[in-house]
Amino acid sequence: QIQRVQFQTNEELLELMKPQSQDGRPLIIEGTNVMNASRWADINHLQGLLRDQKVLVKRSPCCKFRYFDMKKNIGRYTFTTPLEERQQTLKEFMSEAEEILARGRPERLYLQETLSGHAEMAEEFASWAWELLIRVSQACGWGLPDSNELFVGMSGAETPLHFDERENLFFQVRGRKEIVVFPFIDYLRLYPFPTTHPCDRQSMVGSPISPDLEAFPRFQGAVGHYATLKAGDLLYLPYGWWHWLRNLDNLTTSVSFWSTTPSNNLSGGIPDAFTPHMLTRVRRNLESMLAQQHGPEHHDATMLEIREAILEGKNSNTGLALARQLLTAVRIEEAEQQDAFLLEMIDGRFGIDWNAYVEG
Repeated sequence: QIQRVQFQTNEELLELMKPQSQDGRPLIIEGTNVMNASRWADINHLQGLLRDQKVLVKRSPCCKFRYFDMKKNIGRYTFTTPLEERQQTLKEFMSEAEEILARGRPERLYLQETLSGHAEMAEEFASWAWELLIRVSQACGWGLPDSNELFVGMSGAETPLHFDERENLFFQVRGRKEIVVFPFIDYLRLYPFPTTHPCDRQSMVGSPISPDLEAFPRFQGAVGHYATLKAGDLLYLPYGWWHWLRNLDNLTTSVSFWSTTPSNNLSGGIPDAFTPHMLTRVRRNLESMLAQQHGPEHHDATMLEIREAILEGKNSNTGLALARQLLTAVRIEEAEQQDAFLLEMIDGRFGIDWNAYVEG
């Protein structure tokens, strides 16, 4: 399970957070009072804040809410969006959610709204424990919290496995939410979509509860950490940690506080050895560089040609030559190691029907 802690003073919390951040390990902190969870227990409190403001509501034909970004479809994949988005008032959202549950329909709704620009919530924002959030961010060497997102979802709504490239302090405001997380270095075991796909940063495995082990056999080697978040819990979710979430109560509410993560400092030169975390970033960067070099729309063909060149000993392949050059620069110098590194990146992720796994 994900570790849970309590604390007496802010200084104690800072000392708890520093090693967690340095090691990149999730942590659930109780009793922070970042927000007044008891006040938010009544959904009418949020109704009074937003009033008639329109917010982003996502509708899924099932319980799964796969994130996608069509601006990232630089590979020009044939892609059918798995859900629809609309602007609604909170009252309209809650009324429709109530009707769906009353009629026993399978679809689900999820309100996901970035909170910047909501001047009507200024008084509410001022009541949040910003000093604590800022001190945690500074102590851990992150950027200051610069973005917040509000999540209000129907019971049973799931967010398939994905990771974010920021530090996340995730406050559970109302209801219960179950979560399963996997470390960033399980990247290959979770079979991410290609970096040129609209579902970049999303796992094709989708759900750790019902994985397709025939399609994704390496997932058997992934070890997840589980928790049930309750109102008042603050989850620290480090950069890159994969996470799957499911709402256990109706109109479960959460708020994310995002901070930028420090970049790898290579000013002192290339290290003699790269950590598993750094090598995971290398995999993503290498894939993106190959896509740019050979054209994002040809990315699948490029990766499959590199695979073929490795297996058939065609060292003249330009993609393979570039990949070898880049891997040598990060201290992976033996051809056998390079080949294994590249084959792990390609097998199970390219030359497949990605649409079969979009739903999650």
